[in-house]
Amino acid sequence: MANPTLTQAGSVVSALEGGEEGRVFASGMAALSTVLLGHLNRGDEVLAPEDLYGNTVTLLKQELPRWGIAVRFVPAARGSQVGEYLSERTRLLLVESPTNPTLHVYDLRAWARAAERAHAWLVVDNTFSTPVNQQPLRWGAHVVMHSATKYLGGHSDLLAGALVSGPGLLSGLDPFAATLGGTLDPLAGFLLLRGMKTLPLRMARHNENARAVVEELEGHPKVLRICYPGRASAEEERICRRQMRGRGGMVSLVLRGGLGEARRFLQGLSLFQVASSLGGVESLVSLPLETSHRAMSSEERERRGIADSMARLSLGIEDAADLVADLKGALNRV
Repeated sequence: MANPTLTQAGSVVSALEGGEEGRVFASGMAALSTVLLGHLNRGDEVLAPEDLYGNTVTLLKQELPRWGIAVRFVPAARGSQVGEYLSERTRLLLVESPTNPTLHVYDLRAWARAAERAHAWLVVDNTFSTPVNQQPLRWGAHVVMHSATKYLGGHSDLLAGALVSGPGLLSGLDPFAATLGGTLDPLAGFLLLRGMKTLPLRMARHNENARAVVEELEGHPKVLRICYPGRASAEEERICRRQMRGRGGMVSLVLRGGLGEARRFLQGLSLFQVASSLGGVESLVSLPLETSHRAMSSEERERRGIADSMARLSLGIEDAADLVADLKGALNRV
């Protein structure tokens, strides 16, 4: 749909990502569905890591096969060897980095090289990083995708998605996008434009608060593991230093115990709101087991490192000392 507000919103997202073309959609999943179904044909194959957002996994595993599109998953531990999983049918590689909710990071340059070998598109979900912290097009991605509901909007008052590419890629998908119908409401486009004006300021505070939480909760007796970009391995730390300017505002805590302990932790928080969204100015917390990854079996979650006692934190822009005190108080009451 031709609308000046939506056109401007797409242009701003594109400028932030260093792209040439930008489009906005009714949601992040509408954006992703458009690029997958608009670019791929029956008989093609998608290559993606196992650790993806729950609804993305559902789209890949349950919906794409109905269109005759195959999907091959790369084990998370083998992400740097993605080239070994290519086939003559591979036409699109899809990766999110950092991942939801385990906060693993992938070497986008390695994925781009694999895509080049296969003459395929590399699509990167940059929702968690935002272009402030990471610009996938610089590392060889063809298309960057966002759930603009999150950090780009930044105020938890809109639903939107976005795609950004180099010249000529998204314009070729425009007819299909119009047919699919995932058009963003112009009022939401206005709110998105408002939110992006403060994106660099907000992300600086999100980055700072998440880093403070990680440092303060390191070694806490109730915390079994902290998930944060670069912490999983020395290799991931090197990747972060190379391709990211900041680590983002997301932290996941794996608590000692099980689901009961995680629920009591949430009940003990006062500043954090319990909600499955993220990226707003207010701090949010959720249990992936009960929200974003509830459709997965326990075996699938375990394989992806999503423990029953995992709590995903979206650090807002409140005072870091207040957030740390709230988290420590809730942990001490578990």
